[in-house]
Formats: sequence, C-alpha cells, structure tokens
Amino acid sequence: MNATYFGSTALSLNNATFSEKISGMIHPKYRFEFGGQVELNHDKLVLENWCEIKLNEIQSISCEFDENFSRFTTNVDSRPGFFLKGEPLIITHSNRKIYLMINWSFYTGFTDNKKWLKLIEEKRHKNL
Repeated sequence: MNATYFGSTALSLNNATFSEKISGMIHPKYRFEFGGQVELNHDKLVLENWCEIKLNEIQSISCEFDENFSRFTTNVDSRPGFFLKGEPLIITHSNRKIYLMINWSFYTGFTDNKKWLKLIEEKRHKNL
C-alpha cells in the first residue's frame, strides 16, 4: 500500500517558530520537515526521505489530537478537517513520537490516517 505523507516529530512540533506555526495552518509542508511516499509492506512502514519503522518496534499507535498536534496545526476553520478527520497518525517507537498526515487534502483537510491506522494495526497483529 502506498500514499503520500507529511511527517514530523513531537520535538520538532514543539520547537516550531511562530511563523512556522502560522504557515503550517495553510499547508503542512511549512510545518512538517519530512514528506514523500509512504509504503506499508509485510513488516515495516517505509517513509521516503526519512526513516523505516519495523512494525514489531511500534510501542503505540493512535489517531488523535494531543498536546503537540491540535486542530489548528494544519487546518484553519474554513476546512471540514478542522471539525472532522483532521487527527494525525501518531506512532511511538524507539522512545520517539512521530506525527503523520497521510494523503492530506489541501481543500478539505481530510486524511487517510484512520484507514492507515487500521491497516497498520492489522499487519502488526498478524506479525505477532
């Protein structure tokens, strides 16, 4: 399975400048330092231009807003994603928390994050 992504770490999101925060509300490319193709294969998640995450190394995975990523991180209130489907996919592994926006739509703010959460969880359980 392949898609496009924007990604960042909790540390980077917390250390963003004011201008990065404002620009990031318009488009994630201004707030998320990584982007490219994401691929889910039988035992790992491959994030082009960034890293590979083995499914058995994932400590936790969720799709929700938190203290590092709020509704305002990538959406302004004119996009439907502000109200629904705008949550990041959060993966914790190797004591690092990463945030992903998979197939993010500029016009709606919607992502395929919940779909990918389900797919990753299914593959993780198959590999246990």
